Amino acid sequence: MSTRWFFSSARVGAAASADGQALRTAVRFFRDIEGRREEPVVAGPTLSLVGPGEVLGFDRSMVLREEPPPGTPDAAENVLASVELAHADLPWLLSPGTVGTAGGPTPQPWIALIVLAEDEAAPPRPGHPLPVLTAPVASLPPLAERWAWTHVEARLPDDVTDLDGARRLVEQGVRNHSAGVVGRLLCPRRLAPGRGWIAAVVPATAAGRDAGLNVTPRAAATADAWPVPGRDTVDLPVYHWWTFRTGKAGTFEELARRLRFRPAAESGLGTRTIDVGRPWPAEEAVGPATVAMDGALRPPGTAAPETWSDPAAQDRFRALIRERVDAPALLRAETVPEGDGEPAEDRDVVAVAPPLYGSHHTGEQTVPTEPDVWMSTLNVEVRRRVAAALGCRYVQLEQEFLMARAWEQVGEIRQANRLLAAGELAAVAAERAQRKHLGPLDAAELVTVMAPVSGRVPVSATDPDAESTTLAAKLASAREHFQDFPVGTASTSFVRLTRANGALARRAHLGTDGEATESFLAGQLNLMGMAGDDAPEGGLPGELRAGISPMRLQLLRLADRIPADFWAQRTEDDDRPLRPIMAHPKFTVPIAEELLARWPEWALPGIGALPQDSVTLLETNPEFIAALLVGLNHEFNRELLWREFPTDQRGTPFARFWPGDSADVEEIALWPPDAPLGSQLRTGGEGDLALLVRGDLLRRFPGTALLAVRGVDGKLPPAFDGVAATALALDESTVLYLFPDLDAERARAEDWFFVFREPMRGTQFGFDTGDQPAEMKTWADLTWQGVRVEPTRCVQLGQVPPTPTQLTQPDPPAWARDAADMARIAFQQPFQLAFRATTLLGG
Repeated sequence: MSTRWFFSSARVGAAASADGQALRTAVRFFRDIEGRREEPVVAGPTLSLVGPGEVLGFDRSMVLREEPPPGTPDAAENVLASVELAHADLPWLLSPGTVGTAGGPTPQPWIALIVLAEDEAAPPRPGHPLPVLTAPVASLPPLAERWAWTHVEARLPDDVTDLDGARRLVEQGVRNHSAGVVGRLLCPRRLAPGRGWIAAVVPATAAGRDAGLNVTPRAAATADAWPVPGRDTVDLPVYHWWTFRTGKAGTFEELARRLRFRPAAESGLGTRTIDVGRPWPAEEAVGPATVAMDGALRPPGTAAPETWSDPAAQDRFRALIRERVDAPALLRAETVPEGDGEPAEDRDVVAVAPPLYGSHHTGEQTVPTEPDVWMSTLNVEVRRRVAAALGCRYVQLEQEFLMARAWEQVGEIRQANRLLAAGELAAVAAERAQRKHLGPLDAAELVTVMAPVSGRVPVSATDPDAESTTLAAKLASAREHFQDFPVGTASTSFVRLTRANGALARRAHLGTDGEATESFLAGQLNLMGMAGDDAPEGGLPGELRAGISPMRLQLLRLADRIPADFWAQRTEDDDRPLRPIMAHPKFTVPIAEELLARWPEWALPGIGALPQDSVTLLETNPEFIAALLVGLNHEFNRELLWREFPTDQRGTPFARFWPGDSADVEEIALWPPDAPLGSQLRTGGEGDLALLVRGDLLRRFPGTALLAVRGVDGKLPPAFDGVAATALALDESTVLYLFPDLDAERARAEDWFFVFREPMRGTQFGFDTGDQPAEMKTWADLTWQGVRVEPTRCVQLGQVPPTPTQLTQPDPPAWARDAADMARIAFQQPFQLAFRATTLLGG
């Protein structure tokens, strides 16, 4: 942390010892005579330093910041124009002399900042060597008082408290050109609202003026650049300049004080009455009936069940909506009568019904019978079905744009699904072929068929300590233990030679009864326990058939071609190991922005009638938000299915309603079936507080911040940062400020405040607008009316304002004592306006 310090001037090096352009020199000698030490000083010649008349300006890199910034279209009219310089000693580097002030001798700056209205002077015109500005003398500040409007600002550590220590640090910072020490020029002219301005840094001496105009000097080096005898205007060379405009009348403080709190209910915000007497347009009206429709925002503490003006009509509607929403599922479950074989009505026609919101995510095909679960509330309450329909309507209006963004996100999933589909088809076809050609083969025939690839077929090892081996290795191991198992026994040629009922077999059994015998390979496999009736179920035949399973081979093949992490969850035992990859896009756009832009009266009923300069406290409506998000995702998942997007319609592409860093809901498919509507939002079913502000303050100062600050003993703490609100601009003068995780109960219990804070671009100086208070407690109460700038519209040091009555600082500033005090007096603290939450909540 650092503290802001102001100093009247900064001079280092030769300039600190010079008297104007004269630098007196001297030499000090040290000598010892008979034990006496003497230090005689011998005066040297007087040197002449470079002055304003020998300088044509300074480098542009010296300018750190202009206030108001160049090109500003709506600067505040109560601030003083200023310019910050990187070398803090630059304004006094070529000082022509000193001036006596109440704070002591002060060097006069050799440059000054002037500000002219666009109708008083034209922009600087090209000149040689510098641009030239023709200025009316009557609009220029008095040069004799320029010392008061040039100072040094330093940011020093908080542990620096004494003036001498601070001065030493500042001097060191000036020598090192530290970024924490800057010089500043102020122009004491009062700005008028709604005008364009030219700000320029110009020489303050006649010598500097003449040098910049490239004319023969006509005045003394210490003379002021203006006024010029006999002339109402003066030509001034310009070292640096910029332009800006002031906005309409009204400072931040003035506009902020216009804000008035208006309860939402009194302003007609939060609900609108809708006619529900004819819920089915093609049918007769059930009678006059209305219901109060809420929105995404509502007055705090107004949550209530849906109640129609005619309870009987409400009961009839709920029974009928259940019947019609459930109709498709009931018809699908209806059995076809025997005999004629067709139902009395066409199923496809009768099954057309209102949407069952949430059915894709939960798998439910009918409205739950429990009245308070989220699917039941969402589908039978009119106000929740309206909210869900708004989400559906948004998808229908933006379907092309949304689908284009969805396909951009899907990336290579489409190609991967093509490979998976081809692999699944190949696996099924191969299984049919194997079942036809390899299924009838016994163990010996299977080994023979696989002999050409026996080195690549994995099987279990004979040695129990080994994990696995290949068919070829296992047969080789068998030859080591069974000498009657010669090399090539499993080859096609040997099997053909020794096959049952073959030539050798018939000769070997010549004279027998002629019955067929098993092949030599089959006998050896039975002898080794690898086949036959005594072999285990997972013996060699089973291993061979498992090793050449088409689905297993396709899984291995596609795992190499499609690098992904889902393979760990897919095995050959699954129903469809090569099923398509299901995905859904993710949209991070806050839907509240779209809702408030398209249908503001549905988002916040009555918002159009909110008066200017109003502050209204609201809370978010979790039930409305949850209903809209379910309807939005329900409709978009249907659109994804229609467009053949790889999805199972259970995803939640839209999970964010309000602006912020986190989603408002998790996956809808994971919501507990028995949870109430709105309970699965990030807020846990409670509404967060929000402040709706409409006024000229936001139009003039669009960067206005709003903080939530916890009070201490019913008051704001002396220093605070607070929790910044998330701002959602509705138009140029209306902003909704959201406070995540701050509900009405907590705001009351912990005594929170809502604080408007003026946006600050940097250090500013000036005075308040409006009438001068009769009693000025601190210098912060000083207004432009109190400093009396007429007739030159520049602050006159001789016009001393009243002294404040409550100056509590150890060294309070005094008017016109020195430049540091004038900086402390004119320094503009960021204005803050606080509203107490308990007052807004009616406590």
